[in-house]
Amino acid sequence: MKHIILLLIIVCFGLCMKAQHNSDYIQYMFNGLLVNPAYAGSQEAMNITAMYRKQWLGLNGSPSDAMLTAHSPLKNKSVNLGFIVMNDCFGVYNHTNASLVYAYRVRLGKGKLALGLQAGFDSYSTNWNQIRTTDAGDPNFVPTASRQINPIAGTGVYYNTKNFYIGIAAPNLFNGQINPGTIINLTSGVVIKAGDDFRIKPALLIKRISGSPVEANLSSTFYYKDIIGLGVGYTYNSSAVAYIDIRLTEQLNFGYGYSYTLNELNAYSYGSHEIMLRYLFRYRINAVNARFF
Repeated sequence: MKHIILLLIIVCFGLCMKAQHNSDYIQYMFNGLLVNPAYAGSQEAMNITAMYRKQWLGLNGSPSDAMLTAHSPLKNKSVNLGFIVMNDCFGVYNHTNASLVYAYRVRLGKGKLALGLQAGFDSYSTNWNQIRTTDAGDPNFVPTASRQINPIAGTGVYYNTKNFYIGIAAPNLFNGQINPGTIINLTSGVVIKAGDDFRIKPALLIKRISGSPVEANLSSTFYYKDIIGLGVGYTYNSSAVAYIDIRLTEQLNFGYGYSYTLNELNAYSYGSHEIMLRYLFRYRINAVNARFF
């Protein structure tokens, strides 16, 4: 019976993935391009970030997510370009997303306002050959493979100053048609100085998916001498997270995050792990706060 329940979880979650892409990275606050295309170029230098997440350890066929992003301003300081490549595997499902990103930034008050666009494709494939049934030849699991590719597009708005940011985005607004499962991301954060050596960065992500309850994530990162950051976060009725952000060199950062599930899945899983590498090319940067946003 336990194996049947696990199989149903995998199938149902996979069908949800096919309806909308919704990977919940623990360390999203260190790579705003994941949730808003208007974030591109906001660090005033080229940024390359790689992340890998293994979700729900202990559950056979559990999701694994890999991601690579890059973004940079151009010679024209208002124009910023980037790209996002993601791959998610879960049970019999495989999802690849690749997008080009464009953001136009203008000065507004003490900060900059950006409008962002992204466009690319989603590829979904299934392979039922990976399922091993108790009864050989079970007609409910006929060995087949299929692939579906859709064009995708999204947009966002982002505003940031030296110590504050706020943005709203719909990164999957279009998937061959206006997406009925559109994700709306609202993000905000602030850097608070707490003495000469300490800074605190509270951050908020509110996510709304059409037809689903609103999801709210609140986190706070505590920095010491801009070298190491320790963070904790909570997603309402879903998970608690802890993470660390370490500056290995002036340009290279390493991050690790752990998520503990607070719903029914914690009976089958003992958490999720995530690692991150982030490299910032400081060729034209006045970078006191660049690593925070």
